[in-house]
Amino acid sequence: MARSPLMLLSCLLLACTPDYEKTDTGASDGADGTDGTDGTDGADGTDGADGTDGADGGDWAAVVVNEVMSSNRTTIADEGGAFPDWIELYNPTGAAVSLSGWTLTDDLAEPDKHPLAASLEVPAGGFLLLWADDDEEQGDLHVGFKLAAEGEAVGLFAPDGTAIDQISFDAIGTDLSAARQPDGSANWVVTDAPTPGESNGGGR
Repeated sequence: MARSPLMLLSCLLLACTPDYEKTDTGASDGADGTDGTDGTDGADGTDGADGTDGADGGDWAAVVVNEVMSSNRTTIADEGGAFPDWIELYNPTGAAVSLSGWTLTDDLAEPDKHPLAASLEVPAGGFLLLWADDDEEQGDLHVGFKLAAEGEAVGLFAPDGTAIDQISFDAIGTDLSAARQPDGSANWVVTDAPTPGESNGGGR
C-alpha cells in the first residue's frame, strides 16, 4: 500500500514531483519523452547521455534508480540469507543496457565509488536488483557500500562520467521503500509493499 512521501527525494536528471526539490539541468524531463541530459529521448530510440547508446543498443539516459530500501530487516534476503539494503534499476526501453563501465555511488562527490561489473545489464523493460552491503566478494550484484538508514544519496553514472540519475533521501523506515510509481516516472512514494526486482505498479 503506497503512502505519502515521508522524505526528500531530489532527481537531478529526471524531474521529481512538485513536492520534491529539483535541480534544474536546463533540459527536459526523462519521464515525459525527453532526456534530462541533452534533450533527446532515452526511451524512443534516440541517443541518450553523450549521444551514444549502451553497449548493446539500449539508451544510457533511460535507465533510472527505480526503488531503494535503506533498512531491510525482513523484506528480501540475498543468496546468502542476509537482509542487506538494496537498490533497483529500471530500463524502460526495448533493448537491454549493458552496465560495463558504469558506476554507482552513495557519495555524489565520489561518482566512481563502485564500478559495476561488465557482466551486468538491465534487461529490456526490466529491472536489476543490487545489494548495498559493502561485500563485493559475494558477487557482481553486491556493491561496495551500504545505505544509511537515516538517509543519504544514490547516484548512477555512465562510462563517460555522465550523471544518469541521482536521488537523495531522508530516513525511509525499516522494511519500507522509496519507489517510483509508476516505474520510471517522476512520482516517488514511500511504500510498505516493496517490489524488489519487480514492477512498482501504478500503471503508465
